[in-house]
Amino acid sequence: MKVFQQERSLRTSGGLEVRDITEDVREAVVESGVRDGIACVYSPHTTCCVRVNEFETGFLEDFVEMLRRLVPSERYYAHDDWDRRTENVCPEDQEVGNGHSHCMAMLLGPAGESIPVREGELCLGTWQRVLFMELDRSRDRRWIVQVVGD
Repeated sequence: MKVFQQERSLRTSGGLEVRDITEDVREAVVESGVRDGIACVYSPHTTCCVRVNEFETGFLEDFVEMLRRLVPSERYYAHDDWDRRTENVCPEDQEVGNGHSHCMAMLLGPAGESIPVREGELCLGTWQRVLFMELDRSRDRRWIVQVVGD
């Protein structure tokens, strides 16, 4: 059994941004030499996630609108209350609250996706793409792909 791991970086523009990273994941699968197995794609950030879905403008607009409606940035978040918060304090976070970004990430589920690999190819449906989702402000981000199999 082979285990291959690769880390990639990107700079996000902030807000609710969705990037299609499918081709990068495919490249990693090819580089891994794994013919049959699984590709795990993961974001090590608490305000980002990786999802599999369609990368289509109308859907993405609808999705962003839904998230903003469910988790508005303008409301009170205890996470952003510097008079009460004493844990995991980072000076850059005190300038711009991101409680809403953390809540969005929790609603979206785990930080990554597992995608089967068959005959050296990702087993994605016709319209499925691997999406990296930024839920916070612009910054340098990274994601990890681990391919395991034979």
